[in-house]
Amino acid sequence: MSDLNGYGVEVKLISDFLVIKETLERIGIANRKTKVITPSVYILHKQGDYFIIHFKELLALDGFKRNINETDICRRNAIISLLSNWGMVSIIEDGIYQPELEEQIFVLPYSEKHIYKINHKYRISRRRNG
Repeated sequence: MSDLNGYGVEVKLISDFLVIKETLERIGIANRKTKVITPSVYILHKQGDYFIIHFKELLALDGFKRNINETDICRRNAIISLLSNWGMVSIIEDGIYQPELEEQIFVLPYSEKHIYKINHKYRISRRRNG
């Protein structure tokens, strides 16, 4: 396990990494009037492991004030449950499933992605040389 103890949920990929990454861009908080969606969680590859992690957890890992609450954790876990139900990931940790919240999660259909602006609250960047 990597140094992410206490952050995110470790998963095993069943689908392609890029497919999961793109799918997560379409799951989050949406404003249907302004056609803006803010992704709630991201997939992170760290030292051979994969994690589904809330953007506020990523901010905390970067040293910013951690203001994540129970609703954020429940939303993250419900999204992970959706991915698992869709056959995209397998959950490694116990007690993560939260199917009761799945209906409250906004999933932007792929066919409507071109209509919405994606407002990322966090960008996972690649390591730069130099």
